[in-house]
Amino acid sequence: MLSGFVHLWLFDAAAVPPPREICGEHIGGPLEAATSEQHSHGAPAATTWFQGHILPVSAQTQYTLTGVPALHPPPIHGCMVSEHDTPTYYDIYISEYHADGPVVKYCGINVERSGGSGDAIELRLEGGSQIPVERCPNAHMAKQLKLSTTKMVTGERARSHLEKYAPDALGIYTDIAKSGGSDTMVVCLGVTSLN
Repeated sequence: MLSGFVHLWLFDAAAVPPPREICGEHIGGPLEAATSEQHSHGAPAATTWFQGHILPVSAQTQYTLTGVPALHPPPIHGCMVSEHDTPTYYDIYISEYHADGPVVKYCGINVERSGGSGDAIELRLEGGSQIPVERCPNAHMAKQLKLSTTKMVTGERARSHLEKYAPDALGIYTDIAKSGGSDTMVVCLGVTSLN
């Protein structure tokens, strides 16, 4: 249904709350609902969220992608929990630009992020989710979603990338640094597909 190149940047959820217009009112502070739910299953709560752009292979339209910690993550079996590679779950919203602002076109609920505690984003959803998304009634629910980071950019190269492609995100990192926080920037470049 949709495939292309992707570039994403990460935010620490404690420093920068995810956008309410995407994830709804349940996230106001540092992800209390998602944190308590994921901890109840023995998995670490997601502490980051990300956003970026998808440049489709076969279309002129550009999409935005936002990934926030899942509101209702699935139970995690003990065999999936390890010191180095425990999955966390995200709700993914892919939006298309319109004259009156972005409109969510695709949703992926409880998309698994694996790959340990590193910054490279690897996402996988197989079989879809049965959880309805009331905030996005006209969006297509993804049955399968894959996203793989093929290259990570940090430091001055990440700053230059965001300056060119996401000046708003660069402004957020700059504000964090001005208030004494870390302005460490990570940009993940890769490929994605969903249907």
